[in-house]
Amino acid sequence: MFTPESLLSFMDKQGINYKLYHHPAVGCGDCAHLFPQVDGVILKNLVLTTKKGRLVLFTLPLEAKADLKKLAQSLTLPRFSFARSGDLAFLGVPPGMVSPLALLNDVGQEILYVEPVELDALPLVNCHPLRNTMSIDIALCDLHQLVQASGHHIVQVPGVLID
Repeated sequence: MFTPESLLSFMDKQGINYKLYHHPAVGCGDCAHLFPQVDGVILKNLVLTTKKGRLVLFTLPLEAKADLKKLAQSLTLPRFSFARSGDLAFLGVPPGMVSPLALLNDVGQEILYVEPVELDALPLVNCHPLRNTMSIDIALCDLHQLVQASGHHIVQVPGVLID
C-alpha cells in the first residue's frame, strides 16, 4: 500500500515531474482561496456508489459542477449516492484525501475511474498525493500514466458538466 512518501518516491523513479506544496490540512473546497499560488487546475474527486456497491471515482475541476444523473446514464449505471468512509478503507486514505493517485492502492480495480472529456484541455492539474497536507502540480498526461499503472482504465464522459 502506497503512503504519500512512497508514492512520491515511486513518481521520482518513474521520471514523473511534479511540484510539491506543503500546507495545513484542507479539503478541496478550501484550496483555491487558501493556495492561489498553485499552477495546476485544482481537482476535486467525488466517490460515488450505486445501491449494489459499484464504486466510481469521478474527478473534475474544482470549480466545475456535474449532473450526476447524466453521469450515471452515460455509464449505464443506476443512480448514485456518495460513498461512505467505510467504502474507501481499501484505498488507504480517509475521505477528503482521495485523488486519482489513490487508485494505486486499489489493487483489485474495485473503483471505476471517470473524468469529463473537458479535463483533457487542462495541461497541468493539482491534487493531493494521498494526504491533504500536501498537493502537487502534475501534467495531466503524467497523472493518466499513473492511473493506467494502477491497472485502471480512464473512462471519459461528455456532457456531464453543468455550465
